[in-house]
Amino acid sequence: MASTFAGLSIASRGLLASQIGTATTTNNMSNVNTPGYSRQVVNQVAIGPAAVYSRNTVGAGADVTSVSRVNSYRLNQKYWQQNCSLGEWLTKTEYLTEIEKALGTSSNDNGFSNMMKDFYAALESLSTNAGDSAARAKVYETGNAVCEYFKAAAKSLTQLRNDANNEVKTTVDQINSYAKQITELNQQISTAASAGASTNELEDRRDLLVDELSKLTDVNVTANIINTASDGTTTASYTVSINGQELISGNNARQLECCTITDDSAQNGMYGIKWADTGDSFNVSNSGTLKACMDLRDGSGSAGNGKGIPYYMSKLDNFARTFAKAFNEGIYADGKQYYGGHAGGYGLDGTTGVRFFTCDGESTADFLAGGTDTATRYNKITAANISLSSDVKDNNKIAAASQAPSGLDTTTGSNNQNAADLLRICKDSRMFNSGTPVDYYNSVISTLGTETSYASRENDRQTNMVSYIGDSRAAVSGVSENEEMANFSKYQQAYIASSKAVTTWSEIYEATINMVSD
Repeated sequence: MASTFAGLSIASRGLLASQIGTATTTNNMSNVNTPGYSRQVVNQVAIGPAAVYSRNTVGAGADVTSVSRVNSYRLNQKYWQQNCSLGEWLTKTEYLTEIEKALGTSSNDNGFSNMMKDFYAALESLSTNAGDSAARAKVYETGNAVCEYFKAAAKSLTQLRNDANNEVKTTVDQINSYAKQITELNQQISTAASAGASTNELEDRRDLLVDELSKLTDVNVTANIINTASDGTTTASYTVSINGQELISGNNARQLECCTITDDSAQNGMYGIKWADTGDSFNVSNSGTLKACMDLRDGSGSAGNGKGIPYYMSKLDNFARTFAKAFNEGIYADGKQYYGGHAGGYGLDGTTGVRFFTCDGESTADFLAGGTDTATRYNKITAANISLSSDVKDNNKIAAASQAPSGLDTTTGSNNQNAADLLRICKDSRMFNSGTPVDYYNSVISTLGTETSYASRENDRQTNMVSYIGDSRAAVSGVSENEEMANFSKYQQAYIASSKAVTTWSEIYEATINMVSD
């Protein structure tokens, strides 16, 4: 037969179960807006009769075995995988958009096309009035604007590359910080599980840190079971690998280290990455913010290397030296000279051999002393240092004439022929393999636009994918206010019922005791 006080014991257990349920529901509702929080549920079982072979037909009430978090490890894995790709394309989209701004792709008044039109218009004006000082000043002014345009673009690209390099260092520091925090949580979770304490909030914090880490670099997470409770719920420690190399194992975390590259490569002065414990190089080969920064910082567009900032810097440099060489020396093709260039013309003061474009403001003499042949001389010119020669600050040395003037006579037709040829050089499709200077620059802009559009589409696609998986995770782990309110009401009613049962059994026991006493 049942124990004399079985009814009170059952009712008391009901009170305790309802209290735990109410507290758990309250905790869920208070964390409805907490990032990374997984809703918690009460695991409750019915207690059978005290003795298996007894004649009791009534159980012993309810027992709360644990309060567990509702979380899908499978969805977490999918989220981390897609979040890594999102980090890569988001970073690439942001930087490529900045490169577009640096190259002046917009069709505003300060854009490349309008700037070149101004330069061409100044040359055309000079070709019709070679002796006009205002026309000569305009050629100098618009030519200088071409140089300043490329200097500004090169400066912006250099700054963007430095930004990407600094972001490499920042990202490595973040990876190290997350690795250390995840390791500490692994330890705390292991200690708490061994003591039989709840690890729910600790596990939520750990998953949230892996969320952040997964955006920076490709992660592979393995959950290693370290404890199994009596009700079958398990607790795991994480092992995390990045790019196929172990970063976190239980209570141990490896660290990455940045070191400045000092060699003759294009990466000289940039950060390299190595493992702090072994000194081995860390090869970034998958996805994430770190890969995007490295691709953008180092991508030269050759040998399968992506088109990063160095690629566009090289295109600007090629434009600057090719344009300067053609304008100065003329255009040669098929073994034939088509135009003599600025160096072959004459200024109003009779000077000839003057170069219109040099670098760093050098005079013609200094520029020509910088190399033994034409190619070597012009290899000095980059988008960052192209300039007008110091000679043409004296506008009379701008070579508009095709032959030496007679005295200071500027009325003969020969004295504006070279200006007309310079204009033809600027519009000649033989200057670049891809056509005229404007055609070449537009091809660079078109390539950049294609890269940016692709990155933007991938970013949008990954954003939608991560959002979809995030919504799926929220459907499993997220707190629903309506559901929790219903649970709260359910546990409240259960508590009231158990309280009533306690009161009723107390009255029964009191009456029984009084009867026995009498």
